[in-house]
Amino acid sequence: MKKISNGQFKKFSAIVYNECGINLTEDKRELLNTRVSKRLRNLVMEADEYLSLIQKDQSEMKRFLDAVSTNHTFFFREAKSFKYLDHNCNTIWCAASSSGEEPYSIVTYCMDFGLRPSVLATDISETCLATAQRGIYSKERISDVPKHMLKSYFQKGHGKMDGYVRLKSEARKLIDFKRFNLIKNDPPNKIFDIIFCRNVMIYFDRKTKENVVSKLCRTLKPEGYFIIGGAESLSGLNHSLNYIEPSVYRK
Repeated sequence: MKKISNGQFKKFSAIVYNECGINLTEDKRELLNTRVSKRLRNLVMEADEYLSLIQKDQSEMKRFLDAVSTNHTFFFREAKSFKYLDHNCNTIWCAASSSGEEPYSIVTYCMDFGLRPSVLATDISETCLATAQRGIYSKERISDVPKHMLKSYFQKGHGKMDGYVRLKSEARKLIDFKRFNLIKNDPPNKIFDIIFCRNVMIYFDRKTKENVVSKLCRTLKPEGYFIIGGAESLSGLNHSLNYIEPSVYRK
């Protein structure tokens, strides 16, 4: 399968930007090519045909966005910001939850302190959400989970599931997983005590970042925390938040 041309890359990139705000710059060409090529091989289809297909078939569009937007994550990633989770955090929104590691890390961290928050976990990828709802992960993905938490909140797999763990039901039932497009969907009619939107805005341009932050903050309570990824910053953007420390802001 030949690589996508310059013109095809621009067309795919424009679709991704319009649909989910991700700005695929030239350095992401190989990533896009790798993820699109696999689907083209499965469909026995050329890139131009696929461009036409995704623009008229919504289910294929979702599959395409799943492929280009899915990112690797792991349990207790950048966990230092969890110190802002306390008894005042009853409602939490993980606005880019990927395959579930972040919301499950938050929930188990809270449970360890006797807290039982209500967590909304959203992502644009239905594939990631399905993985998250199952709550089953390989042992390699949980290497950063404290040992006492593994015993308290995870079940070891046996037989054909050896080498895997599953979140216990008391942790899974605290999280509501839903599909949400940060660019196109209206925010939920709910107020949150703390919002995590980590490691997704790094792919957005300035205008998109400002729109996303504004949208999410409409659901954040006064004095509530807004937490982004360690490689991200809101510096230079128009927003209503106060800087607390790297990656942490407050309304």
